[in-house]
Amino acid sequence: MEVKYLNQEEFRVDIAPFSAYIKRLSKSIELMDGVLNVVFVNDKYIRALNNAYRGKDAPTDVLSFSYGPDSLIGEVYVSVETAERQAKDYKHSLSDELARLIVHGILHVHDYDHNEDEDYKEMFAVEKMVLGKIAGEETL
Repeated sequence: MEVKYLNQEEFRVDIAPFSAYIKRLSKSIELMDGVLNVVFVNDKYIRALNNAYRGKDAPTDVLSFSYGPDSLIGEVYVSVETAERQAKDYKHSLSDELARLIVHGILHVHDYDHNEDEDYKEMFAVEKMVLGKIAGEETL
């Protein structure tokens, strides 16, 4: 899977740290072949997407769209503004919060969800393996 980061210059996001998490993720799950776009946006933009696709007229931290195994396998939209607030709340860096959201979004693209307790446990276990303490606990 090739990850393309869009708008990182506009939001001054250093994408270098994310490759290590993507590599760890590829050891935890089978990633689809193709391109995945990670798009950094503001709250206004993600709110419009959230309203259009989920019927929720509020900003959110991350939205994922899965297109399946093809040349473009999906897109992950991350609100940098929401990530900044959450990084302060969780007492970690913006880079750590963005990594958490990107991994979370990629898992959604690969059909992971957290609608049911069992699904949440499975998804969080992968996040914990990949992210370590960023996910909320130290890796084992």
